[in-house]
Amino acid sequence: MSRNIFSRVTSDLTGMSDKCKVIPPSEFANTQAQAYIFTEMNEKLYFLLKSAKDEYAFTNIGMIHVDGEKAISSKRQILRYNYFEHTPTNVILETAGTADLDVEIKFTMGQSFSIDVVKAHLEPLTALYKILTLIGMTKAEYARHWALVERSFEHSRDAVGRLSSGGSASAEYKAILQHAQTELLAAHEKYHPQEYDAAFELYLS
Repeated sequence: MSRNIFSRVTSDLTGMSDKCKVIPPSEFANTQAQAYIFTEMNEKLYFLLKSAKDEYAFTNIGMIHVDGEKAISSKRQILRYNYFEHTPTNVILETAGTADLDVEIKFTMGQSFSIDVVKAHLEPLTALYKILTLIGMTKAEYARHWALVERSFEHSRDAVGRLSSGGSASAEYKAILQHAQTELLAAHEKYHPQEYDAAFELYLS
């Protein structure tokens, strides 16, 4: 991760506030979200926002929301939103005016989120805005490619079906269809990735 992105994160990470702060990587181990990272599945925590009652942990696989019902209570609800199932959309970054004390990032991913962040942490928050936007753009582009692959497979399957039913060498055509299915599975894996390390590394390194 880049020292530049996190170099301006203030050292005070313990103040009780309803505003989130950007937590530098050196402090990840002290957060609750760290316990819910699937390290055995190569999940990696890249970016974390923390307030007195909430944590928003962004990994290469998705976002983990440690949701505190009340700041004075230790009760938390752990919610996960993986990119494979939930595409970041409507990503908005609201910067602060002269008198404002916070900035805000909004996005939809499974549900709508609006997160207030201390004004001093605008620079790293801008990186998060770019990361979520890029993941959304990448998934939209992959969806277009996958739609083309599906249509191509359907046409090939229909053509093989017509030739086979006409009494041609069905074994040969079945082999062609099986090859097409193998290619389809490979394309599905390519255009439905579960990990998005590249988006984070582009803006954090």
